Amino acid sequence: MSFPKFPSKEEHNEYLEKFKINQSRAMFTIILSILIDSLGYSLVFPLLPDIARDFGASNLMIGVLISSNAISAIICVPIWGKLSDKYGRKPILLISQIGTGISFLILGLSNSYYVILFARVFDGVFSGQIPVIRAYVTDITTPQTRASHMGKFMVGYTVGMIAGPSIGGFLGVINWRFPPFLTSSLSIVSIILTVKVITESMPKERREEIKTQLLLAQTNPGNKGSIWNKEVKMRLVQTFLTTLISFMFTTSFPLVLYDRYGADASIIGSVMAVAGIGLLIYGMILMKPLIRKIGEKHLLLTTFIMLIILFIIYPYLSQLWMVYIFILPFAFCMAFMRPLISANIAKAVDPLKQGTVSGWAVNLQSFSQIIAPLISTGFLELGSLTIGATVLNSYELIGFTNVIFALTLFIIGYTDLKLHPRLYLYEKIRRKKEEVIRRKSRKK
Repeated sequence: MSFPKFPSKEEHNEYLEKFKINQSRAMFTIILSILIDSLGYSLVFPLLPDIARDFGASNLMIGVLISSNAISAIICVPIWGKLSDKYGRKPILLISQIGTGISFLILGLSNSYYVILFARVFDGVFSGQIPVIRAYVTDITTPQTRASHMGKFMVGYTVGMIAGPSIGGFLGVINWRFPPFLTSSLSIVSIILTVKVITESMPKERREEIKTQLLLAQTNPGNKGSIWNKEVKMRLVQTFLTTLISFMFTTSFPLVLYDRYGADASIIGSVMAVAGIGLLIYGMILMKPLIRKIGEKHLLLTTFIMLIILFIIYPYLSQLWMVYIFILPFAFCMAFMRPLISANIAKAVDPLKQGTVSGWAVNLQSFSQIIAPLISTGFLELGSLTIGATVLNSYELIGFTNVIFALTLFIIGYTDLKLHPRLYLYEKIRRKKEEVIRRKSRKK
């Protein structure tokens, strides 16, 4: 059996220089871009129900409005990812950013429920930024560094999602049209950053070079042209379950804080702020040293086990102070689990298919974002459920359902690691090199 040769840092830098890509500058711009994108989305999202009610929408119509964005994204996101593989990341990213800016401008100018609905569908159609950015990060990183860079990307996304509702709520009190106009303005900033700073990571020359390599590799009968190999399928299921667990918790969390603990907006905001600070520390400061010390494999398994334990405990958080403690390890799991799984997906496909597989990953996330709120808020609406002689309240239903999902995630993730031992081969190579260096230093 022949093992893959993983490029050294110097070899990878030479490869990037060949295509005039500055990794540090590109990552900084990508993080800013995704921060602006998620900030813009979360500025408006909490206001949508009240905006729709102002135009006489029923609860069902509000549900359709909230789901419409994710439904249109499910259809269009894989297409944008595939187009970025064919035509490059930068032009598709620009088209997506322009579409997002126009959609929020339409929302700010809307005068009826149906115009709002059109704006949300239009935004979903152009929801190509996240899969393209993921593919871009994959293009400019190596298997050894990909997870830590994915972690930084996720920090930008999460900070935007946490900061957006508070800013949107403040502006929405003044006038509900201000947040969508601000979001449209932020899209202009993203467009300028993309045009001026980002260098195309998949230029025509590089696409042609990779095509040649793939044609040569096709002489190996074990190679498959499709992205739908066993590794990709298992990791996409992990992505789906991770997002399902996360959204079941986060979409019901403000309601739980209000109903169970009597928390007001300031307390809810403070809990979210603690989560945001935790995510920032985990992703920007601890990600790289922990991966270096523990290794991606053990870190991923640790987060799976932690998630199971956390949701066994979740129904029994009887005091508000317990929630502040609970939220930090939960944020730890989300900060590490998502980028580690995303990095593993990227390892399972060829360079010219990164946009396509990223599109499908985001597609599954969108699908889980549709069904997760229905499950969690449905449990809260139900109040309790009697199974035989056991009565489960809504918090136990949410917690134990997530335990089942987390157990399934652990089983699939552990099986994936057992079936594909080469996944973390580079960690073994790195440790062997470090051991050789240590032995030589001892002899000296």
